Amino acid sequence: MLDPYSALALKKHLNEKISNVKDHICYGVDSVEKLQYARGQLSAYEALLQDVNDDLQKEDNDGTIDQTKGT
Repeated sequence: MLDPYSALALKKHLNEKISNVKDHICYGVDSVEKLQYARGQLSAYEALLQDVNDDLQKEDNDGTIDQTKGT
């Protein structure tokens, strides 16, 4: 499991990536293929951020790491 400082840095980095992809979608996409690729990136970053948030919240709720999830 990530320590709190690493998790915070990861969340910050993911939020920056999400913001950059959103800006690219709004201002830099000039073809359907580029739009689809950027949407895929955005979806992946948002899913990863949600997983990090869920894992941190789960650990905060019970004080332990969920052993049922695979690594």
